[in-house]
Amino acid sequence: MPVLFAPLCAALGALVLALPSAAAPPEPAPPPRPSTQKGEPTTLTKLPDAHEYQRALRKYMATLTENDFAHGVTALVTDKNADADPEYQYRHYLMSLMHQPLVGTKRGYPAVNAPAARFVVSGIETPQGVMHPPVWPETLIPFVQWKYPGNPYFDNRALKLRAFVTGAVMMTMLDDFFDQVPGAGRADRFSYQLVYFGLPYPGFKDALPAEVQKAYEAGLKRMGERVLTWGVRGEDIHNDLHAPFGLWCVARAINDADFTKRVEAYARALYTDQKFFSPAGYWVQRGGPDLPFNGHANFFAVTTALATGWPFATAALDRSYRLRAHLTLPEPDGTFSGPSHFNTRLGGPANTDQWAWDGARDTAAAMLTDEAVFLARRPTAAELRDAPGKRARAFAEHIRENGVNGKGGFVTNDEIVSHPWKWRVWMTYNFPASVNPGYEFYKPGAYARQLELEKQKSPLLKSPFARGEWFVRDFNKEFVVARQPGFAAVLHTGPVGTQNPDDGMRQYAGPMGLGGGQLSAFWTPATGSVLLGQRIGLTHDKSLDQLAAWRTWPIHAVCGTTADGTFFTSARVQNPGAKVEARAAGATVSVGGAIPAAISGQEKVARGKYDYARTFEIDEKGTRVETRVSGDGAELLSELYEVLPVYLREAKEQAKAAPTTIEFRVGGKWVAATEAYTEKVSAVQLARFTGAVVVTFDRPRCAKLAPSEWADTFLSRGTARNVLIDLLESGDKTAPLKGAKSVAYRIEPVTK
Repeated sequence: MPVLFAPLCAALGALVLALPSAAAPPEPAPPPRPSTQKGEPTTLTKLPDAHEYQRALRKYMATLTENDFAHGVTALVTDKNADADPEYQYRHYLMSLMHQPLVGTKRGYPAVNAPAARFVVSGIETPQGVMHPPVWPETLIPFVQWKYPGNPYFDNRALKLRAFVTGAVMMTMLDDFFDQVPGAGRADRFSYQLVYFGLPYPGFKDALPAEVQKAYEAGLKRMGERVLTWGVRGEDIHNDLHAPFGLWCVARAINDADFTKRVEAYARALYTDQKFFSPAGYWVQRGGPDLPFNGHANFFAVTTALATGWPFATAALDRSYRLRAHLTLPEPDGTFSGPSHFNTRLGGPANTDQWAWDGARDTAAAMLTDEAVFLARRPTAAELRDAPGKRARAFAEHIRENGVNGKGGFVTNDEIVSHPWKWRVWMTYNFPASVNPGYEFYKPGAYARQLELEKQKSPLLKSPFARGEWFVRDFNKEFVVARQPGFAAVLHTGPVGTQNPDDGMRQYAGPMGLGGGQLSAFWTPATGSVLLGQRIGLTHDKSLDQLAAWRTWPIHAVCGTTADGTFFTSARVQNPGAKVEARAAGATVSVGGAIPAAISGQEKVARGKYDYARTFEIDEKGTRVETRVSGDGAELLSELYEVLPVYLREAKEQAKAAPTTIEFRVGGKWVAATEAYTEKVSAVQLARFTGAVVVTFDRPRCAKLAPSEWADTFLSRGTARNVLIDLLESGDKTAPLKGAKSVAYRIEPVTK
């Protein structure tokens, strides 16, 4: 299961928020029906008939009998010898990486096993309401089209008609809902509905008379026009990415040149407008990056780019995977790590982002961009050979297992029922990603290219940090990534997210990203990540980055508190105005800005004014950092630190690995670092796995460890312990910051 389904489902399954009404549909909207409660129309017991296409569909559905929906198949899906062509096998290998498409199981709808009576009009129009037949059309049709010797359901007309009837119910009922509650429409929450009844249409079209095809296409266009009218919301950009794919499904089905042109223009904005997609390589989440939600966005970008062939979609995907590759750091034990502090809403690094689907997304992406090749899962000879049969066995299991009966077992075929149609954001349970893009939109020659890369021992098969290449790469002045002979450094120098209480969007209880210009990661081949910026994130109702625990936040920032307990940090400098001078063997990067007086979730506001500036100098041997913070002396401060976020380990994947050892050098000797201040610290040594890194100060400093370890228990299991470098230098007494304080240090790998 992909990460974060529970909170994500809860978020998108919430009631639709009221929005300004959409423009008038092509036909006059019918008068609203009486409401049982505000914003919710009374339950229909008959299929809607306000529009001509609805009447035409219902008329045809009324002619269908149970015999039309009886598939007549008694044979089982079996594992039989299939085409030995490697491309055929590899396409099925991609299909085997996801359990979608589902045609049954306790997680799906029993599309094959459901009684034929559930699909006739008398089984749909009931006193309890209009029933949603037990089919997910967009998953049933790929099964019906699955050309495999062991599939007795291939090209079955009855199953096509089941998909048609269900799609017609879903489409006409949803259209009626928006007629009655026009303010409920939002492209980010509705667009995947177009996939449910639009994607399967070409698969069941040949089972319909010409006039019914025309009616269905009229309904599709009407629903597509709604999305085009609503436009991009920009609140949850990963959900906005559903729209281009959903609209393409409609455009392919109706074959209307003008509509197709408008769909492409709509999509182009999402993939090229910097308001939505940063040239650095991420879809913008409320002003900043969010790697887990970008994983969700990447799933739909991969799907859309494979389906459409739009060059701008492929170009954006290439940028996205290029950045992702440079934020995914290999660990000595074969796992990965990466920074996450800058994420707008969710903690978790790129290597644990959402919707990777056990490698299915990234392996599909590798058909489009070389930047994803090293992430793609490569099958063994046995996996390749067995892939079609594996999928056959999976489909057989789908059909064997109906939903649970609440009594410790499963319902029988005769007990399968339909349920009253009800508006939901995701009609297909909690699987909006209900199709497998790598299989559905397979790019011929993909396997041959993979073989060629392996034959050539291409560096693309390895992480950018393991290719033996030395580089400094500037990602639109938002990220700077350097790989030099003994180390790598990742700088985040771009904006972080922000929220405006007047923008009509959901407001969150904590900071939307922690940035200000940070050393996001310092890595060596022997140690993996030693310094690493991280955060936990936000749920809809609370911040998991607790303000009271700010000393433990693993962020490379200036952090302090006033005498009355007001916390402030350079990590909330929303845009640090980076200046980047990149060279082949190094870079000079400067950032800075005014430190905000308040942070989300804190009522208190700092009275003083504080300015911050930081310079990074990267060369072939290491990285030098100089930080300067100045104040107007308007209030007393009790603490002020330069924070070094020391990465300990990933507590789950690296449970047996020793955490990073932190030592201070005092008077030429190394001593264990503790949470008590140590005077005259000239350097900090961080030992991890088989290597070590030393942070050497420009002059001896007073330093200590954060009072406790930090741990992410939300998306990742990253752990950290901060080194706090005293900037106030007041002997643990309150003091104003009038003028400037600074600290400089150099970070280098220990050479043996």
